[in-house]
Amino acid sequence: GETSGELVGGNLSILYSLRGTPYDIDTEGKILFIEDLDEYLYHIDRMMMNLNVGEKLSKLAGLIVGSFTCMKDNDTPFGKSVEEIILDSVKEYDFPVAFNFPAGHAKENFALKMGSKISLTINDQTTIINQP
Repeated sequence: GETSGELVGGNLSILYSLRGTPYDIDTEGKILFIEDLDEYLYHIDRMMMNLNVGEKLSKLAGLIVGSFTCMKDNDTPFGKSVEEIILDSVKEYDFPVAFNFPAGHAKENFALKMGSKISLTINDQTTIINQP
């Protein structure tokens, strides 16, 4: 898919912790970037469910999923990968989703300029992000 919009987001745990505060982000018509570090899979599920129920996902123009580094699971496995958790959260919506973008808490960490207008193009072979 192809889309464009203002880039917002950041660390999923921080975005989740800001819900209901004056610092909660506006996602309507925007491209959301998320990443995280050292979280349990069930926490990722809870945070994505919160964003979904709070209507932060329903009006997105697109989603960029960065690195989810050092994810943890319990002795009784959660049963889903980070990608599956995120896909379950957005499957009812019609916007492009880019996985494994090299940004976040990983060795390869590309800069993304929050607040800038970007275009996002995704096909079977590539993901292209154009930002000013």
